[in-house]
Amino acid sequence: MAMRESLARKVLSDASNDAEVLVSAVRIVFCALVLTRFLALGGADAEGGPSAALLEVSLLVGGMALSVLGLWAGRRRWFGPWLLLGSVLLDAVVALGTLGSTLWWHGPHYTGLLRMPDPSALIAVVFVTALRLSPRIAWVGTGLNLVGALALVALDFHRNADVITYGASEVALWVIFIGSAGAVAAVTCGVARRLVLASGAAGQRVRRARSNLRAILREHHDVRTVLSAARLRADLLLREAGGQGDSHHAQGLAQDLRELWEFVESVKSRALGELTMIDEASPVEVCAALRHATAVVQTRYAHVRIVLGAVSAESQALRVWIVGGERGLAHVMTNLLVNACEGDGQRGACTVEVSVEPEGRTRRVLLRVSDDGPGFRAAALDATRLTGVSTKQAGSGLGMRLVGGLIEASGGTLRAANLPGGGARVEVMLPTGG
Repeated sequence: MAMRESLARKVLSDASNDAEVLVSAVRIVFCALVLTRFLALGGADAEGGPSAALLEVSLLVGGMALSVLGLWAGRRRWFGPWLLLGSVLLDAVVALGTLGSTLWWHGPHYTGLLRMPDPSALIAVVFVTALRLSPRIAWVGTGLNLVGALALVALDFHRNADVITYGASEVALWVIFIGSAGAVAAVTCGVARRLVLASGAAGQRVRRARSNLRAILREHHDVRTVLSAARLRADLLLREAGGQGDSHHAQGLAQDLRELWEFVESVKSRALGELTMIDEASPVEVCAALRHATAVVQTRYAHVRIVLGAVSAESQALRVWIVGGERGLAHVMTNLLVNACEGDGQRGACTVEVSVEPEGRTRRVLLRVSDDGPGFRAAALDATRLTGVSTKQAGSGLGMRLVGGLIEASGGTLRAANLPGGGARVEVMLPTGG
């Protein structure tokens, strides 16, 4: 429980610091734009003279300087509750300070603070508090801005009572606007916190799955080395056995090792499939991936003739969009080719043909694997859809379920059928990758 809470705090802290980097950058831009507007309107020669210029420039330059520090601190993950509160206070000071200079030094056409568009900046400042991912800080920011806004209104009535044209109803409406913005910001904070925590937990699961699966694959390499040596010893024992009993035991040992070998290969395939499903989708060159997968499977099944059909100039440049990128497409094609070569486990294919062609009308790419093996068992097919049942008597069908899930996650389709003259055909349709 403590570890889970620590992880949640870290996830929220990282997200808040990332948001603070964005807020600091936006504040820098805001202050720079206001300063540019002030200088364009005359600067020290404008209404209010040097006194107004000193306050305005000091406030805006100070805000930009503190924002630069905030951006630097956010990137280093230094923002905690107190610094976030200070950042909210800085937002309020900058916004209220620029409004204060307006009502203190104004022109002859001034009719009151609430008759100008500038106060709307306070609503935006309150909305921004949602990025801090803390409902408490959102309400504190709302309160600071409301108190500051009411103080400015009171000062406006005291100083400019003879020219202002707004009354209590406009003030009440302004308070409602700012309060509503604060309520929305607080609710948004709560929703954002839940999404960030859910995303962080999912990311942690993905990282843990990656770590576990990579460990499995590393162990798989060591186990394969041991199994290779054991199989060699068993074969030697089988050939050089001195008696009938030795020969019987050697045959059993060889059979057990073969089953263990197949189990390890299954674990490898499952681990690679899981790793691939974790990855993002990316475009892949189809022909290069097909040539590689064909070469790998051909080495393992030297007795099978694997033919890669003629590829047109148009197809040479085809790219598909698939989860896992190159590894994902390699996983799909390797599984399909191995299944074709092994058939039902008793009889495999003699020839396997692979083709690729564009589907121009649908902006998709069709990959087809055909073989002259025994075809699919009836239980493995539902119309043109694979049911997930293995094509082999003792198989689990997990490999094809992983392949089907990967293709569907990529926005593609998987179809299968038995050919009239014998054999099977599998078609994979994937979206083009540009």
